[in-house]
Amino acid sequence: MSLTIVSVPIGNYGDITLRAKETLERVDAVICEEIKPASILFKRLEIPQKEFFKLNEHSNPTDIQELVSLCKNREIALISDCGTPGFCDPGAELVAACRKERIKIDVNPGASSLMAFLSLSGVKLKRFNFIGFLPAEKSERQKEIQKLKTTTTPCIIMDTPYRLMATLQDLKQSDLGTRTAILGVDLTGPFHQVAQGSINELATQEWQKLPFILMISPLKKSL
Repeated sequence: MSLTIVSVPIGNYGDITLRAKETLERVDAVICEEIKPASILFKRLEIPQKEFFKLNEHSNPTDIQELVSLCKNREIALISDCGTPGFCDPGAELVAACRKERIKIDVNPGASSLMAFLSLSGVKLKRFNFIGFLPAEKSERQKEIQKLKTTTTPCIIMDTPYRLMATLQDLKQSDLGTRTAILGVDLTGPFHQVAQGSINELATQEWQKLPFILMISPLKKSL
């Protein structure tokens, strides 16, 4: 019948929109990255628990086709662990598959870590290079980091919380240490923090394993 893409809070549950809450209350089932965060979200929003189906990096084409079949017959919401689905997660594949089957698709826009970070950065950007998640494999990761040395626009990196310190160290050891950077940690959450300085300076601090987003200055320019 339909698929509705629903943005959920990135840190503060109060950031849920009225429309998003109404959608989550109305739908028959919910597609999520992981069951536990989805269940906690529904509990915090005081919404009766729904039937949850998983879609994450471990999902395969067969899993996606099964979810498409689900959307053909029921009203379904797609959420991510936090923020807006379809951005740096497998949600885009599901949306494309549903569109191919002419399933009605709607979106409830809302919280986005990228947009929240850009607003907090204090940097007037005409353009930027969104890198997203760096490869987990070491040699591929280094190749991507080396490319940052010649970029002429600010670069934005996101990664999993447990790679925050490792990412800063990798950047420092790749001769990017003198570049200025802005680091946003746990945006809108209880440990929310935005810090600015050289990568060398940021790499010497102790950071908790929390969601983060990092903007790196381009070649010969400061943020």
